[in-house]
Amino acid sequence: AAITKKRGLQAYDPKLHLAGIPLGQRQLTPYILGGTDIVCDGDDLHYVNNAAMQQEWDDIRRTCVVGLDLAHETLEKRLGKEVTPETINYYLEVLNHAMPGAAIVQEHMVETHPAMVDDCYVKVFTGDDSLKDELDPQFVIDIDKMFTSQHAAQIKASIGKSSWQAVHIPTVVSRTADGGQTSRWMAMQVGMSFISAYHMCAGEAAVADLAFTAKHAGLVEMSEMLPARRARGPNEPGGLSFGHMADIIQTSRKFRDDPCKVALETCAAASMLYDQIWLGGYMSGGVGFTMYATAAYTNNVVDDDLYASVEYAWDKYNAGVGKTVAPSIDVIKDIGTWGTIYGLELYENYPTALEDHFGGSQRATVVAVSSGAAASIATGNSNAGLSAWYLSMYLHKEA
Repeated sequence: AAITKKRGLQAYDPKLHLAGIPLGQRQLTPYILGGTDIVCDGDDLHYVNNAAMQQEWDDIRRTCVVGLDLAHETLEKRLGKEVTPETINYYLEVLNHAMPGAAIVQEHMVETHPAMVDDCYVKVFTGDDSLKDELDPQFVIDIDKMFTSQHAAQIKASIGKSSWQAVHIPTVVSRTADGGQTSRWMAMQVGMSFISAYHMCAGEAAVADLAFTAKHAGLVEMSEMLPARRARGPNEPGGLSFGHMADIIQTSRKFRDDPCKVALETCAAASMLYDQIWLGGYMSGGVGFTMYATAAYTNNVVDDDLYASVEYAWDKYNAGVGKTVAPSIDVIKDIGTWGTIYGLELYENYPTALEDHFGGSQRATVVAVSSGAAASIATGNSNAGLSAWYLSMYLHKEA
């Protein structure tokens, strides 16, 4: 009523729901967030009402990774500049001043207000321990401290001696523009910071090489540009690969011995982003789509199915953490079938679960997630999990 009075125009009126029924299951049924003791209303799970959901997507969209090595080669070979830990530290100091939107070499340039862009920062990571130890710790993502020893060794072996910048531009920028703006904003400020930190001439040809490195050659974006029929810039949700999503959700960094928890946390974040924002929002409208995704991360239904399915697989095939079974078609069919039947029988045994997951697509998601993830965990093979997922869908159709 207050909103209507303020606007002078009809607004929200709960009595208009279902021709005058003010309440319904939507408002009577609370939800427990999976793996937590947090209880909330269904409305709290719409991304418009949920700041955590917004931040998840903001933090992905405003992020990119860009290499330092190509830029350093340009400075050394083309310009004869000396690149040392001291010069890198100074460059990072300049960059963290400039990246939020501050002037560095431009004379007539307006600046962003620091309070509006205080979530912007740049840090570096490298597999070169000798270089890491000489860099200012405030600018370093220390792989050895962030990950378990085994996990850190895998990451460092993968990136070798190379060095990279993890760039997070201001949230307000990617919200106002789009994900495609992320790398452009980054490249502009990286280029200006190199010019300032290494005392370059802004118009010399090597600047173009630095720009090409930042925008293309050394750039890793969080998601790829979509085909024209679903045209969006890079760093938009439709182009975010499942593999990147699994890496972005870093539950595995803390819970290495609980692969089910890793899968559940990844599934929760992915269900929100892919189903509520991308599929539900960008492609179907988004207003009523929320409840088709929440089934995958509320009330511990998927949790129960997954832990039970993994326990079945580990017991039958003498597997466990760090010990997998070869992904044969028989193994995939067995785990996928058992997990699907277990999940569907739960709906029969607990009618309130069936009432809560009121749509077939919700139930299909729940049993397919648990069956597919169980097959992946048991075999250590993501394609085996995908096959079990599809098998679960077929079985559900026939059930």
